[in-house]
Amino acid sequence: MAETVNVGEIANRLSHEIFRHFKWKSHPIKDENFSCHNTKHTSAKGAPKSTHPGDVVFSYDDPYLGTTIYLHTDLKSYGEGSITTTKLRNAFKSLCMTVECARESEHWREIYSIDSSEDYEIRGFLFIHNHDNGYEKDFYEAIQKINLQNLPIPRNTYIHFVGPHDIQRLYSIGNDIIRLKDADELPKQYSFYYPDLVMWRRHGDVWGQPATIESLTSPFLIIKHGEAEQIKPGYLVYYNRPGESVHEFEYFLDSLSRFQMLDSDEIVRVRVTHNNPDEKMRSNFQAAKKKYARSWGFDPSREEILDRIKIDKITAVTSTYNPGDMGWRE
Repeated sequence: MAETVNVGEIANRLSHEIFRHFKWKSHPIKDENFSCHNTKHTSAKGAPKSTHPGDVVFSYDDPYLGTTIYLHTDLKSYGEGSITTTKLRNAFKSLCMTVECARESEHWREIYSIDSSEDYEIRGFLFIHNHDNGYEKDFYEAIQKINLQNLPIPRNTYIHFVGPHDIQRLYSIGNDIIRLKDADELPKQYSFYYPDLVMWRRHGDVWGQPATIESLTSPFLIIKHGEAEQIKPGYLVYYNRPGESVHEFEYFLDSLSRFQMLDSDEIVRVRVTHNNPDEKMRSNFQAAKKKYARSWGFDPSREEILDRIKIDKITAVTSTYNPGDMGWRE
């Protein structure tokens, strides 16, 4: 049965129910304002701002940057059809000003217990939740109608956002992780996988890594895990594409090879998270494996590695949280 909760409870519950699976930390202080010290910051009506809002601050250690990322998060909740380009633009504008102040604010650092001597970065995060689960439009079309270049984004600052379908997908991945753990097909301890790349090298140990905000919105998300009762050590890949062509999967397999994931006896499982996967997804995947094996010269050991890769769809799960249609904060 759906339940009505306020925006503060949504922040608490979503941080617990979604981002804990991705190894993010959530600061215990929520729904806290901090002082504005920039006289150029005004509301949509032109009035000077005295404070900036903060629903929740998430943090994680970025494995490539070797620094702590703090995501100053603005949670928005709306009903079907209530979102507009104007509201989105105002939300982005407000968040840009908030992050600009937060980067220079001693008050912000005091509230969120930040040691100014540590290596850290403050970013904005707009989290747009559809509380009645009736939103069927393409959220990114609404985003494209906003001229992002005209937003007051501070220099060298990132503003991230996720929409209703992203949140649905992440919620389903979290639920899938719970199911696999309960079935002893995933150990309780796992890590998100970041291979060394041409331009980037991973900081720290391969184990215990969180999912970065970039990886959560990328085409695929990789978990590295040890042995569980029902599964050998290996990789769990959440794949966020429809699988509508053989070429698509050939590129995917080539990426796994470049990430050194096909060079051992470790298993690879692919779990498709796309909300509308192609009906020929499995057939396309099998054809891609055969074509990729051919490119390897039909090496028997390589064919065996590819043959062990299994693909399946996850069960989509819808959040039962049902807050009222809350206004958009200016």
